[in-house]
Amino acid sequence: MTRLVLAHDYLVQVGGAERVVAEWAAGFGVGRVVTLAYRAESTFDAFAALDVQATIPASMSGQVERMLPALPAIAARTRVSGADVALVSSSGWAHRFHFDMPHVVYVHSPARWLYAADDYRLRLSAVRRAGLTVSTPILRRGDAEAMAGATAIVANSAVTQARIRVAYGLDSTVVHPPVEPVAPDAIPPGRELPTAFAVVVARDRGYKNVSLAIEAARAAGLAIAVVGAGSEALDDPGGGVHGLGRVSDAELCWVYRNAAVVVGAGREDFGLTVLEAALEGTPAATVAAGGYLETVRSGVSGAFAASATVGDLAEAIRVAQGVDPEGVREWGRAFRRDAHVARLASLIDEAVERA
Repeated sequence: MTRLVLAHDYLVQVGGAERVVAEWAAGFGVGRVVTLAYRAESTFDAFAALDVQATIPASMSGQVERMLPALPAIAARTRVSGADVALVSSSGWAHRFHFDMPHVVYVHSPARWLYAADDYRLRLSAVRRAGLTVSTPILRRGDAEAMAGATAIVANSAVTQARIRVAYGLDSTVVHPPVEPVAPDAIPPGRELPTAFAVVVARDRGYKNVSLAIEAARAAGLAIAVVGAGSEALDDPGGGVHGLGRVSDAELCWVYRNAAVVVGAGREDFGLTVLEAALEGTPAATVAAGGYLETVRSGVSGAFAASATVGDLAEAIRVAQGVDPEGVREWGRAFRRDAHVARLASLIDEAVERA
């Protein structure tokens, strides 16, 4: 039986990539993950049951994103061994690890800090932006060399597949991420929400475009719940905005299940949250771009906005609310974990045979 080890950039947040790794651990029955940093209190509880091997000391795990200048070297010194093959989850770092075995890299996105500067650098100080600009050519060369060393490359969407080709000149195979209900039980969040509300799930990232989602919900006559780290700063119940911050999976399940619609306004490589909501029968209203073109089917699981404007997204919110919930659930079930694991297992076997 093939021994599998997982690798991931860093486990310090609650995001789509981290949820994929948690699903891999369950779907493949793997108990070990190699990563740059691990912060148990700020990521998924599922990792507490695994053997997580982190390179960066726990005392520094909360500062990992501030360690950017040193991360390429730290990643290169992170050794992955003790298995027949590694399944690697990367948004910029894990494919740079040192692998003692064949490794299949599952790319969520080529590193935004290198290839999508407008998305990433807005969050940096002027000094750090200047430093990153100067060092980008060297960092890109090292990044490309590391990706070229992969035994096989898998993209999470057609959007990412195209970005991989542009960034690295390499081919990849698309396998959509696994999507399971976020929790077996639904528990109301610690604060009361209106009877009718929209929801947007997004961490504090400029490319998530949360402000557009908020304004569109208001224009559609709905309050909106904003879920994700940093969303507390947006809290304005009098204005119809409920910034819930980070919530438990059970609370997120309740929010998905009770929302009138989930809103997607950002530039997504895949768009996992709209499928998590779909499994609860909640339709999506999104911009017609990026990964949403693969995770939403107009008239079946939701509606697309004609343009990324408040008025058009508001109209999509109104239309999406009329979609049949059972059709939405059926759409979501097509992305369940079993199909994902079977497809990925086949690609892993092929990669091991070629190695």
